Amino acid sequence: MRGAQYEPLPIEGLRFGYVDSGYESVMIVESGTPIRVLNSSMWGEGFTASRRLVNRQVSKHYLADDPLEEMRAYFEGQGMPWEETAALLTAAELQDRGTRYVELGLGGGVYTWVTAGLRNKIRGGKDCEESALYPGTINTIVVVDGHLTDAAFVNAVITATEAKTAALQDLDVRLEDCGLTATGTSTDAVIIAACQRGERHRYAGISTTLGYAISRTVYESTVESAARYLNRQTLSPGE
Repeated sequence: MRGAQYEPLPIEGLRFGYVDSGYESVMIVESGTPIRVLNSSMWGEGFTASRRLVNRQVSKHYLADDPLEEMRAYFEGQGMPWEETAALLTAAELQDRGTRYVELGLGGGVYTWVTAGLRNKIRGGKDCEESALYPGTINTIVVVDGHLTDAAFVNAVITATEAKTAALQDLDVRLEDCGLTATGTSTDAVIIAACQRGERHRYAGISTTLGYAISRTVYESTVESAARYLNRQTLSPGE
């Protein structure tokens, strides 16, 4: 990534990079070898083997007729191979990201990044107007230094989502039209990545060691980022 400042992560073989360019900022997690990824977004969707996990900030007015082609052109412009890249898109401020790392008891660890924008918050099960669907979003990236089965990957998505929702509830984030607490935004996305080495995990529910680490890091990262967003709104309403 051109212009990125990198720093090593406590997970062996991984490093974190960040480019601060206003609404064109980008954060990237790079691995020296491909890691297994489950991605809910269209850029590197589903299960893949990726070397790069990207969270890209765009303008609140971002609009592309072909989002896949636009992102491919962006990666090429950055000199980054798009074939081994899983990416998320957001209009939230990347500088407000929340991060947490927790070591696992039998080795390995869990590192989480969350960027939270709450302009288009919703509540699961409640109707949402189509006009409310635009980039704002809560993006969650979880990297596990361990070996996950496919079932554990899916389980991790559930655990991360529950933790995100709990964070919004504890922050008392509510929908303006009805006063109910929000469960997320209409464009939330998640990446679960695993180095596929060390301890093998078949489950990732909150009652497991791995699930607890995912839940804790996602919850605390979401609280941190969402609180920064809410504080920014207080200081500069409407942004």
